[in-house]
Amino acid sequence: MSVPPDCIRLFCFASSGASAMPFAAWRAVLPAWIDVQPVELPGHGHRSDEPLQVDMPSLAATLADELASLIDGSYLMLGHSVGGVVALEVAHALVARGLEAPSALITVASTAPSQRAGNPQAQPMSDAELVAELQRLDGTPQVVLDDPELLAMVLPVLRADFLLGERHRPSCREPLPCALHVFGGRDDSIAVGALAAWEMECTGPFRMEMCAGGHFFLHRQRADFLRRLVTLAKAYRPSLASSFLARAGLSHA
Repeated sequence: MSVPPDCIRLFCFASSGASAMPFAAWRAVLPAWIDVQPVELPGHGHRSDEPLQVDMPSLAATLADELASLIDGSYLMLGHSVGGVVALEVAHALVARGLEAPSALITVASTAPSQRAGNPQAQPMSDAELVAELQRLDGTPQVVLDDPELLAMVLPVLRADFLLGERHRPSCREPLPCALHVFGGRDDSIAVGALAAWEMECTGPFRMEMCAGGHFFLHRQRADFLRRLVTLAKAYRPSLASSFLARAGLSHA
């Protein structure tokens, strides 16, 4: 499926335990020139019958193989929370296959890889620890937390995703050759320094914006976030990129 010449594809990666399909709802409110492509991980959403993954290189290789045929023009990658790291690793895997890097990597409420534990021996969290983390992040409906059957469906996915992020240790390599935009929530527990540390991951222009809200501001303050996203994406829309980048002072020159 080719993207029209004046459109830009936006691959979206969800946070721990979440399906990527809520991103599909963005299509109804974003401009038609932004082609939203939710990227579902194995074991999540409509892929729930597939094994969950806890090894980042293997996951990135699998997703890169699946997305390679869709890389046929300008594209962006957006990742929420651990999805930011997944997006980064998939982009590296695509570049390693000889494909173009994204025009920009967009991370949302995501701790930079260098600020994560990076412990290959990290152990799975208990149910009680996972529930406490869900309560702390304040992104799970109380009805789910109060329902043992729903929790039994949610917790294994969340446990695997936390391991995916905790065990990942970035390899020594060149930074990704693209721009980087980092969004953080003013009420999130992620330190500003853990957001700013993303800058070392890419060689292109870097920008960080702080938004109202906590860890899930991209959904709870959706209108504000999508307004920011459209402004950002205009810089990389093929017909507007050169003039927009120059006006914004983001050109490589």
